[in-house]
Amino acid sequence: MPGKKTISIFIALGAVAAAGATAALALEVYHRPVELAFGLARLRLKALGAREFTCEAGGLTMHYYRAGNPEGEPVVMLHGLGGTAEGWVNLLPTVSRDFLVYAPDLPGFGKTPLAPGKQRIATHVEYLGHFLDVLGYPQVILVGQSFGGWIATHYSAKHPERIKRLYLLNSAGLMREGMFVPYTPDREAAKRYIERMIDYRGPVPNFLLDAIVKISQEPAYAEFIANYDRTEEVDEILPKISVPTTIIWGTEDRIFPLRCAYDFHEGIPHSRLILAPGVSHNTQVGAAKMIARVMREDARM
Repeated sequence: MPGKKTISIFIALGAVAAAGATAALALEVYHRPVELAFGLARLRLKALGAREFTCEAGGLTMHYYRAGNPEGEPVVMLHGLGGTAEGWVNLLPTVSRDFLVYAPDLPGFGKTPLAPGKQRIATHVEYLGHFLDVLGYPQVILVGQSFGGWIATHYSAKHPERIKRLYLLNSAGLMREGMFVPYTPDREAAKRYIERMIDYRGPVPNFLLDAIVKISQEPAYAEFIANYDRTEEVDEILPKISVPTTIIWGTEDRIFPLRCAYDFHEGIPHSRLILAPGVSHNTQVGAAKMIARVMREDARM
């Protein structure tokens, strides 16, 4: 799902077009704002040294970025629902100074095609396993944000031998009072989503609202919502997680209430909870330096 940084890029691009930028750029912004924003993030990642690859994982051609220190511990980052690997544009360059980082597009998002079968957490857990098999490391450090954290939680509970450390960033997977479902089937829902995500209540151009609606209409997103299975929520599996786990949570998250952070912490034995004051749902944007510092300190222990 697009975050504060991405939304800011959209609005800035719209302002540039309205102010009289070239007709070609204006049309590109109008017709493909999401693609353009992710394209800019892709360019930044590549300028900072990230390289793009594909691999065959369980019969699926998965797209991913790799960046960092070849001698560093391997880190795999899982993005949120509706997002892509470009969502790590703030965190990946910082973490890659000390680690060897892999950021895949999850099945059905970005440049990775839809996986066969139902679009549910179990499917993503399966293909995460295939992806890790291709990488070939005995263990990796797993980082998951929101939807990616939900997948990472299930995988770590099922395959603790494959995970050295687990980092959950404003993770999904718990249903609690006060939650906001970021599904945007129409413009009104898209407006509410923007209000919740970045606390912005001003005017938003319809073409941007339509772009946000389009994300929710993608099969990997829409079918996941349609197939939502409460048995995949993580309440029952949290006590089974035995890998060292750090939960990092933005205190101003208007998607998942702070109660979720404490419930993850209380549910996962010996876990650590670190709060990021003033940071919203997209911790990988607002708390990138903090996350990188915590990971670096953990690696030295």
